[in-house]
Amino acid sequence: MGGLLMNQYYNNNEYEILDNGVQCCSPRYPLAQAPGSEWQNMNYQDVMNTSVGREYQAVQQVNVGEAVGAALGILTTILKAVNPTLGTAAGVISSIFGFLWKRFGTDPQAQWKQFMEAVEYLVSQKITDAVRSKAVSELEGVQRAVELYQEAANAWNMNPDNAAAKERIRRQYTSTNTVIEYAMPSFRVGSFEVPLLTVYAQAANLHLLLLRDAVKFGAGWGFSPTEVEDNYTRLQARTAEYTNHCTNTYDKGLKQAYDLAPNPTDYNKYPYLNPYSKDPIYGKYYTAPVDWNLFNDFRRDMTLMVLDIVAVWPTYNPRLYNNPNGVQIQLSREVYSTVYGRGWSNNSTVDAIESTLVRPPHLVTELTKLTFDERNLYEAETVPVAFRKVTNTLHYVGSSTTWEQSFSATPVGSLKAVHNVLATDIGNLALSLGAVPLGFSFYNKNDQHITTVGYSGGWWNGIPKDEGSNQNSHHLSYVAALETQTTAGWFPTYPVPLLGEWGFGWQHNSLKYTNRLVTNQINQLPAVKASALVNHARVSKGTTGTGGNIIELVNPNCGFIFNFYAEPENPQGQAFNIRIRYSATVPGKLNIRHLESGKEFMNTPRDFKGTTTGTNWIPKFQEYQYLDLGPIVLRTGMNYGFKIELASGQLVSIDKIEFLPF
Repeated sequence: MGGLLMNQYYNNNEYEILDNGVQCCSPRYPLAQAPGSEWQNMNYQDVMNTSVGREYQAVQQVNVGEAVGAALGILTTILKAVNPTLGTAAGVISSIFGFLWKRFGTDPQAQWKQFMEAVEYLVSQKITDAVRSKAVSELEGVQRAVELYQEAANAWNMNPDNAAAKERIRRQYTSTNTVIEYAMPSFRVGSFEVPLLTVYAQAANLHLLLLRDAVKFGAGWGFSPTEVEDNYTRLQARTAEYTNHCTNTYDKGLKQAYDLAPNPTDYNKYPYLNPYSKDPIYGKYYTAPVDWNLFNDFRRDMTLMVLDIVAVWPTYNPRLYNNPNGVQIQLSREVYSTVYGRGWSNNSTVDAIESTLVRPPHLVTELTKLTFDERNLYEAETVPVAFRKVTNTLHYVGSSTTWEQSFSATPVGSLKAVHNVLATDIGNLALSLGAVPLGFSFYNKNDQHITTVGYSGGWWNGIPKDEGSNQNSHHLSYVAALETQTTAGWFPTYPVPLLGEWGFGWQHNSLKYTNRLVTNQINQLPAVKASALVNHARVSKGTTGTGGNIIELVNPNCGFIFNFYAEPENPQGQAFNIRIRYSATVPGKLNIRHLESGKEFMNTPRDFKGTTTGTNWIPKFQEYQYLDLGPIVLRTGMNYGFKIELASGQLVSIDKIEFLPF
């Protein structure tokens, strides 16, 4: 086949065409280009059961990747914020303002329009001109109000005791808050909540940062204690409101994405399928991966544009997160890039792809090695390379024991080669595409080539970079594959099996594979960074902005082991207060068994309150609370841990474990 290959999300990258008999390409500008996301509040079966029909609509391609890159840039800027940014009014707002309102070009609202267009593309739903115009007009007003607030904040930051500067920022904060409060309903217009969702989430993020400033600095501005308390109440209320709207609308969008009907012969949208999807024998097996990709595209990209920033919002509470150097936040969710290739008659369904390529909720694992088994080809086989097995070597955080997860085709033919790939620093990959993927080129976080297995690839399948960054934003965490068949022989021909449909999981670079505590920031660690579950504790999908999965304790004596350590400079050690973020259906008690070098030396029981009740329990944002576990002193060279057990109670979900140095 001839023609130019491109990632389906991109229409502005240049490629060199390689005429070597294999459909592949080599990018002139090698960038991570495949957006990525995962759903959090619903599983696939939930979405499938609520779908009402399939609709195919050819949509002009837009650059979803640029919208995702901008959102990732905002997220990373917030995750890395420290003093003096955190310690000045409008500091964080000023650091992200340039992502939202570009300082170049003729249309200041271009980024917001791109956010709308990206989601329109993902769900094939256009926003009406009237709704779009209203939203854009409101965004222009928000821009001007935020600019005025930044000016007033800068004046106060430079002269915090000046009465005129105090009056100015009090007045301008109130005006800017009013403008945003008035504008927010225009970003959740009925029937258009889904395509407006990224705009809503990013506007909500600005508003919460503004409210954070009023709580943190309001007394210094001259607000009365009552006014400061009113703003704190509003911050809590808006955080819950915005979180619940984003997660509920995300769930609604998943249903819309599921209802999109696949068209694998749309070669404008899927040029890599030309001419394979019209093959009289194998063509029909490309429908399921295209179908799954439509659903996963929304799941992935809206995680990156919406759910990731939602997961950070709880840390905007300056009374709970008051360390001047901020919070070390780690996102533990796993997202999946585009699936390429085809399955076979026994696995060519969306359900089969979902159950095989997407991991169920699990503790965080690090991918340390990939192993590809390549078999010898049969006579006149219609592919130039055939893989029959891929193996992930993994380990849990805080555990040195590795284990393997493999995916195999029916073992026929003789083994040609075993390819081992060190996988701890894979930030990007490129596929060589024919009828099925024929090879994989792996790159590190700086896009430096690591190795190639099979044919050299040019179809990029990583996650976009943060806008303005030269490093990849994610790292490879999992590889899975499904069996297909190809044809061999001259006459008569016969089918032979191989791995033909490939999927790739990715984790955000904020996630670290140790629980090493820093001594100058609040350490917020996902509970799923535990090293082991005990007595039927389980991992469940995250809910309402948790940024990843959660651990559930379902009966007495079940629990988990969580290892950690610190390297303080002080030989006397570093003291930390410890707390967990949890939800519980009824009151109960936890046993907090302290471990040192794996041995228990103390148990400190803690009573907890019930936070919500009901069947089909899915906690909302406001139903998560904090439970103090008390202080601990950590010394260099020692390995510490907790065994957290449910002593009494019913269902308890644990989201985060936080260590606050003092």
